[in-house]
Amino acid sequence: MEAPVDILLVDDNPNNLLALEALLSDIGARFVKARSGVDALKCLLEQDFALIILDIQMPDMDGFETAAMIRGRERSRRIPIIFLTAFNRSDTQVHRGYALGAVDFLFKPIVPEILRSKVAVFADLYRKTEEVRRQAEQLRVAERQAHERRLAVAELEARAQVLAEADRRKDEFMAVMAHELRNPLTPIATALETLRRAQPGTLQLERARQAMERQVQHLVRLVDGLLEASRYTAGTIELHLQSIDVAAVIQQAAQMSQPLFSARQHRLDVQLPEGRLELVADPDRVAQMLVNLLNNAARCTDPGGAITLTVARDGDELEFRVRDPGRGIRPEVLPRIFELFVHNDRARDRAEGGFAVGLAMVKRLAELHGGSVSAHSRGEGQGAEFVVRLPVFAGAPVAVAAPREAVAPDLSRHILIVDDNPDIRATLADQLELLGHRVEVAESGHEGLERIRSAHPELALIDISLPGLDGYRVAQILQSEPDMRTRLVAMTGYGQPEDRRRSLEAGFMAHLVKPIDLDDLFRLLAT
Repeated sequence: MEAPVDILLVDDNPNNLLALEALLSDIGARFVKARSGVDALKCLLEQDFALIILDIQMPDMDGFETAAMIRGRERSRRIPIIFLTAFNRSDTQVHRGYALGAVDFLFKPIVPEILRSKVAVFADLYRKTEEVRRQAEQLRVAERQAHERRLAVAELEARAQVLAEADRRKDEFMAVMAHELRNPLTPIATALETLRRAQPGTLQLERARQAMERQVQHLVRLVDGLLEASRYTAGTIELHLQSIDVAAVIQQAAQMSQPLFSARQHRLDVQLPEGRLELVADPDRVAQMLVNLLNNAARCTDPGGAITLTVARDGDELEFRVRDPGRGIRPEVLPRIFELFVHNDRARDRAEGGFAVGLAMVKRLAELHGGSVSAHSRGEGQGAEFVVRLPVFAGAPVAVAAPREAVAPDLSRHILIVDDNPDIRATLADQLELLGHRVEVAESGHEGLERIRSAHPELALIDISLPGLDGYRVAQILQSEPDMRTRLVAMTGYGQPEDRRRSLEAGFMAHLVKPIDLDDLFRLLAT
């Protein structure tokens, strides 16, 4: 069944309106009746019509004036109009009707068959026009949806490429990490065998001890690098701003980079302006940025090269430039050189060690200080220059650096070590006993609670990740006991700010990250 169409009937005589509606009742239409031109215009404001049948002779506003008003509105100007009249049949009036856009001109009395056939044609035409319009709209919707699908597919493909690249970098990073962590294990294992076989006081024993010490320090640096990568991705890097002497920070960075420079026989040329340079920044993080850039320059430069570090004031910014004559940066890598795990030369970078974290950290630390970093290179074999720009005055509150307390490890203390790892318990206990402390050990949280309650040690070093009753719970239980006098120190492999906050909330007085820095431990023992 065909959908009904709306037809507007306009005549000042209500009998004529009823007669028209009766004549056209079988063509499948809905009729709206208006008794004046003004009423007709009001109807056209509310809805659209397939056809208007308009009487010419009406008071106030005749059919021609009404048609002129209809044609003057954009919304109604294309609606077909059939004029009806019972009076003037002159050619002038007919021409006037057609000039106003009439599609037909009928004279009363109307022949019903003629009127029905003409109205049916326009009703059918309207239905077909509406169908075409609906199909065109559906086509536009389909095309828009297809375009949106193409955009979505393109976006998904782009994301897939990003994820694939990230996955490739992750695999590469894991391979490098396994290689880097495995390297120091070989001399450590060999040195342990030497310790087992060598006679006390021999040169072989001392060499084994020194090798183990170097490799353990190297492992600590690697783990620190992994932690830095974790802080980078988690966005948990914190700054401790203070007024610093730039020359002192540069000296610190140069000393930290000296082992690599000496091993590769490089020369570092530091160029500073005259006078004292001060900067509001985190001194450790500024030193870290410079060390990362200097070490990167050293690794990228053939042995015996000269690397330059230049510092200059530029308005309200301080500019650090690290320039090397090394292998340069490939053009396709240069735009991504500060991304995490991006290597300029994978084979050589792997051979020389490192997780490709340093430059990404430099960028992140510079931005946290409100500054920036850029890289410049003319290509392979043309060297490279990295420029860090930091604002001289930071907008954040400035902390005053607390003086480090003198270490006094020779004071004897009664200490309890609570850790489920027997090697950690034994080696740490041996170290403390060699320094004159009285040490007890416990291998679980429950045993640690009983030892603290019965022996009342001055200090308890408690591992956080104890099975069953963990370190947090041990500290919470002890804090609720009124006669508890033992100072509690957390030991854990987790060193994020959130981990330190949880330790303090649980009742620990300090938070030591494994492997424990003995200077930090001695400082706690001395207080």
